[in-house]
Amino acid sequence: MAGGADEKWTTLGGEGRRHFQLIAGERVIDRIVRQLRERGVDDIWIICPDDDGYAIEGTHHWEPTYTEWGHEALNGIGIWSDTDRTLQVYGDTVFADPAMDVICGYDRRRFVMFGRFGNGVIKGGGGELFAMSFWPEHRALWVNAVRESFRLRDAGLIKRGGSWEGYRYMAGARGRAVGRHKLYPRVFRNLDDRLTDDFDTPGQFEKLRALFEQNVTNGIDDRVA
Repeated sequence: MAGGADEKWTTLGGEGRRHFQLIAGERVIDRIVRQLRERGVDDIWIICPDDDGYAIEGTHHWEPTYTEWGHEALNGIGIWSDTDRTLQVYGDTVFADPAMDVICGYDRRRFVMFGRFGNGVIKGGGGELFAMSFWPEHRALWVNAVRESFRLRDAGLIKRGGSWEGYRYMAGARGRAVGRHKLYPRVFRNLDDRLTDDFDTPGQFEKLRALFEQNVTNGIDDRVA
């Protein structure tokens, strides 16, 4: 998922799009595609604007079309699999290899979010979402969960709607509990390896790149020293 407007990035002086920034000599988006392929994922769609920079050989391009709720978690609804597992990966995240191993290797037939529940080295904020995995029988449930989160927001019961709130709804939270940050292990896999993180601003990216340069050998070995 790489269709965001990059508002924070450009407002603070970021050049180009976040997904095209170089880390360990590789663009963020190219790194994700490579990591997926190395783990056997061969049907890769990049949800993004019409930009030649996303034209990566062997991948498909999908422009966001689902705008009823205006949330990126639903932008890929037109390409979700009708028969197999759908894995949605956030394109503004730099993944350590062990984290991608967990995401791609998850083989249980259930809805699950992958992320960091607490504060990270690069960003605070209490947590970040990195990917989600679901099957055809979960599609309608996930769409409904995101919609319900926005209904609760509009009713004044919670402050915002979206992926975090949808995850809590999928875990069984209702009413105001949908807006409370809580770990539900049944539908959440915590990835906290210090290297895996997303970034919104040039400053955050520079910190993340420096961390990788300190801990990554030859741009491949993502084990933290």
